[in-house]
Amino acid sequence: MLATSARLLGLLNLLSSRPSWTCAELARSLKVTDRTVRRDIARLRELGYSVDSEAGPWGGYRLRAGSRVPPLILDDEEALAVAVGLGEAALNRALGSDQAALSALLKLRTVLPRRIAERLGELDDALVLLPGARGSGVSPALLLELAAVCRRAERARLAYTDAEGQATVRDIDPYRLVHTGRLWYLVARDVARGQWRTFRADRVDRLQPTGRPA
Repeated sequence: MLATSARLLGLLNLLSSRPSWTCAELARSLKVTDRTVRRDIARLRELGYSVDSEAGPWGGYRLRAGSRVPPLILDDEEALAVAVGLGEAALNRALGSDQAALSALLKLRTVLPRRIAERLGELDDALVLLPGARGSGVSPALLLELAAVCRRAERARLAYTDAEGQATVRDIDPYRLVHTGRLWYLVARDVARGQWRTFRADRVDRLQPTGRPA
């Protein structure tokens, strides 16, 4: 069963990598028989994937838009490019919905192999956002940290500098990230004061998850 599932994933990956494949090409790539390819194509169709077929010596199979989103299998460079693009979209609202871009980036970074995550971290460390430049002045890495504690409902320790330049450290129960069109805000409950507060994300100096539930 595991071998079949892995083969179906491999077949989906091949079908999504180029417009059309012949049965013989798929069989050679997967190291199976033509009959197995045809049987696996039928299984994909039963699972809701739309796979078109064309008869004849030059015919083949192609994956078209349907009711199911096929799984993406990315190499290192592709995964890094997608993560960087989503980070840019989250900061600059390039997709029209920064929340959607940030959510997608958070999901992607949770499953990235360590080698890719480290490369992305190096990019975050080297990133400089100039005052007045397009965007909110918050690094994608910090936005991800803030989004992660909100999603996990995890109490965190926040090092923060307010509008008067006063630096404080406080425990917070994070709730939501809010974008006003130019700035990101963290909505959280100040544990010591027992009151709700909004914190500008670009004034957050450091965030440390505590491992305790909010």
